[in-house]
Amino acid sequence: MRLFYHGTILTMDEQKRIMEDGVLVEHLGKIVALGDASLIEQYPQAEKVNLQGKILMPGLINAHVHLAQALLRGQADDMPLEPWLLKRIWPFQAAHDTDSFLKSARLAMLDMMLSGTTTFVESMVIHYGLEPLAEEVERLGLRGKLAKVVMHPMAGSILPVSLQENFKDSLAEARASKNKRGQDSLVEIWLGPRWTGMFNEQLMEDVKEAMEMEGFKATMHFAESEEDVEEIKKKSGLTPMAFLKKHHILENKMLLIHGTHLPVEDDRYWQDAQATLVHCPVSAMKGAMGYADVPRMQAQGANVSLGTDAGACNNTHDLFREMRVASLWHKHEHQDTSIMPAGASLEMATMGGARSLYMQDIIGSLEVGKDADMITIEPNRVHLQPMFNLASALVYSADGHDVRDVYVRGRQLVKNGVSLVLDQDKVIYEAKEAMQKTANKAGMDIIR
Repeated sequence: MRLFYHGTILTMDEQKRIMEDGVLVEHLGKIVALGDASLIEQYPQAEKVNLQGKILMPGLINAHVHLAQALLRGQADDMPLEPWLLKRIWPFQAAHDTDSFLKSARLAMLDMMLSGTTTFVESMVIHYGLEPLAEEVERLGLRGKLAKVVMHPMAGSILPVSLQENFKDSLAEARASKNKRGQDSLVEIWLGPRWTGMFNEQLMEDVKEAMEMEGFKATMHFAESEEDVEEIKKKSGLTPMAFLKKHHILENKMLLIHGTHLPVEDDRYWQDAQATLVHCPVSAMKGAMGYADVPRMQAQGANVSLGTDAGACNNTHDLFREMRVASLWHKHEHQDTSIMPAGASLEMATMGGARSLYMQDIIGSLEVGKDADMITIEPNRVHLQPMFNLASALVYSADGHDVRDVYVRGRQLVKNGVSLVLDQDKVIYEAKEAMQKTANKAGMDIIR
């Protein structure tokens, strides 16, 4: 049992309580008490952790990331989508093996944990790494939702053959890994339909069946280009959300990625949807993908979380930077400074993320009964002071370097800005080595 005291606690609960000089008590990974200094006398046996004035807040939730692309940081910048995919991303990913993939994943996970992410969704694990990745995430102690790619290969597809998989085999791999994880595992196996640019109604039916019969959750890229929307319309005669409604996907636990070209007429479907949306503003802007009008969709009932996307199209895995861009971008697009205030972006990175992962009763806020997934922020820094508005400081001024400590289910992963579970120098060395090796294998020049 540990008692955290002498800090400011940002709960992110329904009342958005901020507890000055608050006290939090954790036992066996759960928050068992939350209050003021009187708790110190009530729990005399607890190990005391002096926060020394730091901010204690929920761990951040990165609802969309590609671990395999962390090695491509700075190697696919300023390119149109098609050459970006065909000349950089797909050749590199096709050249990955399990060893290089895990080295890329460790780099991304280290980047995430050091900047305050405690839970992430990896949306497309292909044949070289589901079970090894699951074991690695469990070993490190992060909370990971790992989506195994499922697809129906299609004639004429531009996707390299080495990245294509058989649906039956992929589902069997996902099922086997899912069955190895107990209910207490920090890892959950999802499905990741590979669908963008390969419209396939049968795939949706097969994924829905697996979700309903076997309890899988799923995540997929959706309506991220004009071509996607046109293809759905051409093949089905429907708008994107109407298509999902027809196939009963919206009533299942599906996390939709991007939605940068969802038409206005689809907003009405959000009100009754169990499906949710993950917004990735940095990668959308950097890749000129289009604009996801999140405030408009939220007004119609959409639950929206935040994701960084990949190292190849964002260049960081820092959700503090993502929150800032989210607030700024929507103000600019709407020409309205009141749109997407700091607190709204903070909500998407915490409780919005928890709801997108269907874990709102477990993570996303600091409340009694929830898991102790939490981080500390050092407020006494020039770029954060004077700090009178906590949400403003965290969204508009802070970044991941201000994170000092990270806990997942009570286990400390980062202490004073240093990872306790990964050797940073080793991770960086191995990432550079794996980058060179994989690029050589892919016949890809490294951009310097």
